Amino acid sequence: MKKFDLKTVADLEAELARIGGRLPLSDAFGLLGEPLEIAGRLLANRFVVQPMEGVDAADDGGTPGELTFRRYRRFAAGGSALIWFESAAVVPEGRSGPRQLMLTERNVDVWRRLVDGTRQAARAEGCGEVTLILQLTHSGRYSRPQGQPAPVVPQRNPVLEGAMPEMPLAEPISDDALARLEEAFVATAALAERAGFDGVDMKAVHGYLVAELLGARDRAGRYGGSYENRTRFLKNCIAGMRARLAKTTWVASRLTVLEPSDYPYGWGVAERAGAWQPDLSEPLRLVGELSGLGVPLHNISLGYPRFQPHLNRPYDRPLAGCPPPPEEPLRGVVRFQETVRQVRQAAGGVPVITAGLSWLQHLAPFVAAGLVREGWCDLIGFGRCAFAYPDAPKDILTRGAMEPGKCCVTCSMCSQIMKDLVGRGGCVVRDAAVYAAEYRKGRANAPKAARPRAEPARG
Repeated sequence: MKKFDLKTVADLEAELARIGGRLPLSDAFGLLGEPLEIAGRLLANRFVVQPMEGVDAADDGGTPGELTFRRYRRFAAGGSALIWFESAAVVPEGRSGPRQLMLTERNVDVWRRLVDGTRQAARAEGCGEVTLILQLTHSGRYSRPQGQPAPVVPQRNPVLEGAMPEMPLAEPISDDALARLEEAFVATAALAERAGFDGVDMKAVHGYLVAELLGARDRAGRYGGSYENRTRFLKNCIAGMRARLAKTTWVASRLTVLEPSDYPYGWGVAERAGAWQPDLSEPLRLVGELSGLGVPLHNISLGYPRFQPHLNRPYDRPLAGCPPPPEEPLRGVVRFQETVRQVRQAAGGVPVITAGLSWLQHLAPFVAAGLVREGWCDLIGFGRCAFAYPDAPKDILTRGAMEPGKCCVTCSMCSQIMKDLVGRGGCVVRDAAVYAAEYRKGRANAPKAARPRAEPARG
């Protein structure tokens, strides 16, 4: 497996030629600084901070803590026009861990201070006004609200059950419970509006509850079986939010286009027996329908990060106990961008955000500018890179370059902290004074021998 060792754009071009891949390249970084008007809001540039969990709540009620405030101040001061806040659980039993954030009546004033402080940090650094979106979630089969597995599942899925032997088997959540969850999503969206957010989205990615419902072909009742039923929960929540929130408040889309379990499970997979093969017909159909429902922009991802992180975040170093990536990371970068290009073609003119560029390190701006120039996407999202190098957008736009010594090195340690449940998340390499100890804390409390993990099969 080839790790990142590229120095120049010519090196990148040579590697793309070697693997038979294509990415548009451009040094016209000014394109990334062009404003973009979306649903009545003007974004000052094309940069987005993607929702990266810091698992740093100050209490068991999900209240943002000191490090939460620090992270978002750094993001805002770094120059990104749009900050997509990390997932906040809408019910206690839907948390992925005891330090996941929640927005409740009890702590809404703290969230308001977080929103105000984030905006003030952007203004203080001359970055102008930022747009803030809060992601809402239920962790589904990954729920560990008190640190112990407590899965909530829409259907039995032998592929995921086999890949997660530490999680107890659970019977599917009822239709009535899902209907109550719709109300919880809408109520939390209203709280987000009160806290001062410009919009919300539902975390319909990475195998969490809303995403898994999209592939619930084996489920009976109102939320399973047919395409109309499987997309019902997401659409009902969007409709409920649109009815309750102000017209100026965004209800955006953070949507998976591939949940790669073998048919009849999974989403974005071909309807045939055997190992999964991609078929994006349904996801692209849903993208178009969400555009028609007034979703102002689409934020795209794919895959199960716990089992196939090479699909959504190409990397050099895996999580502890996991195998190295099964392909050269550059192939994953190309696949992700090609997928986003398909989504943009299906989106009916609604802007689309890309991601998956961090592996390119200091060469990412050349690809980002090429993607925008050639119409593959409209906005450039950084996740792990934002942890490591929050001021990358400012450097790109004012200096015309990213500093190699500040870039994310795709070592997976920020994800490891979240998986270990004990530490608080950030960049262990570039922000070591704060997060190296958090990483060591998690590793010290992790099981001495990692459980074997089976990746969902692929034909």
